[in-house]
Amino acid sequence: PSPRELVAAANAARDVAALVGTAAKLGPTTCSSSSAADGPSATRGYVVDQLPDRLRRWCFDLTKRNMEAMYERTWGWSNPEKRRELAHSDARFIVAFRGDDDDDGPMGFVHFRFEVEDSDGTPVAYVYELQVEDDARGRGVGRALMDRVESVAEKTRMARTMLTVLKTNAAAARFYERLGYVEDGDTPRDEACHYVILTKPAGAGRGGEGVPPRRSSGVVNRR
Repeated sequence: PSPRELVAAANAARDVAALVGTAAKLGPTTCSSSSAADGPSATRGYVVDQLPDRLRRWCFDLTKRNMEAMYERTWGWSNPEKRRELAHSDARFIVAFRGDDDDDGPMGFVHFRFEVEDSDGTPVAYVYELQVEDDARGRGVGRALMDRVESVAEKTRMARTMLTVLKTNAAAARFYERLGYVEDGDTPRDEACHYVILTKPAGAGRGGEGVPPRRSSGVVNRR
């Protein structure tokens, strides 16, 4: 299949959690996920139109709480633009919950999409947002969510997982480095550029084991 056919097939898969090995169900599905004793009890996957309104509002509110100040120091924050991005028809979400029931509350989420990369025409899973609640940081939530995305990328035959991180977000950069992400060769070299593009080949091993750079020379939305 061509890259566009692979992306089209991935976008046609409506059961996000089933892509990481759980039994297929109608609508949103659940899978066990815990990388630490007090980490997430469950993750649930959603296509954007399956995401409940309360979770849609929470995703926006959490992103704004975590990122607005950092955005304002770079290219500026826009409520309408961020809402449009989160509501994109190709958006996929994986949400980590504190317990097996949704009422236990969400801890963090990842928003990603399947895309054909402009630079080399390969199919990729592109992470647009990875956001975790303040009281859930350091508990394996971000790692569990990224592990899920990388599993999805491998299962759907994407070439790699990609994302962008603000140069001022040193903590996020260190986090992705620990997971095995390296700077992509297409990162803009202009000193005025606010971000770095990071990449990790699909199937390279989660947790950062044995990851070769593609063209080696804090997450923000892809712009």
